[in-house]
Amino acid sequence: MKRALIVLTALIVLLATTLNAQELSDIELLSALDEARFFNDSVTQISIRIHSETPDEIREAELMLSFLDTEEGSFARIEFANPEELAGQIFLSTPEATYFYGPDLDFPIKTSATQEVFGDAAVAQTSGIRFADSYTIQERRTVTAVDGLDFWEIDLVAVDFTVAFQAVTVIVDPVELRPISAILYAVSGLPFYEVFYEAYAVLEDDVVVTTQRIVNQLLLGRITTSEILKIGSEVLSPLLFDPASLGAMP
Repeated sequence: MKRALIVLTALIVLLATTLNAQELSDIELLSALDEARFFNDSVTQISIRIHSETPDEIREAELMLSFLDTEEGSFARIEFANPEELAGQIFLSTPEATYFYGPDLDFPIKTSATQEVFGDAAVAQTSGIRFADSYTIQERRTVTAVDGLDFWEIDLVAVDFTVAFQAVTVIVDPVELRPISAILYAVSGLPFYEVFYEAYAVLEDDVVVTTQRIVNQLLLGRITTSEILKIGSEVLSPLLFDPASLGAMP
């Protein structure tokens, strides 16, 4: 009897949590999904390892991600540490545009947030896609998995044409309010990538995604996995995020 009561209580708590989550406004839900995946504002740098697997080869790289939030918006800098042939290459994401710079260039060139950084990890996925900043909710629905568990399926549409992926479908754990996976669509409407948020962990007293896996939906056999190695909270110079400084700094 006592065991049955415990199970019933757990089910009631679960139901109440889910119902409360369903009452969230669209912006509250999108913000919650971002909060579940990203570090707090004190973290300014993340070192990651990317493992790229294709039918032809397996490669690895290590990158340093640096972040800066200002009144103008969010900036992100992606810089290769290795392999040696890619060391010094930089992708810079700003509110206005995305830039690429390499040691053999005199100045940065404009590129796209869908530009691949390594394997199938594009600039947008590597620096992080913030749902609340870039999307609105088109539709929410509840789906039941083969194991009988219910999940939310949320269709997102981009706020404007500057967003890297114009449509996204996110599968959400309605209890933890965490994204489980997301399908990123190409402009044509075809599924381009499916991103799996495979591991959440507590780092710096914050629950974040530590491992994500990207599966190419157009080219079979291409899988890219990224893993956080370490984090930092140093105060960074704004010059690191200024496109004009690329090529001018030693």
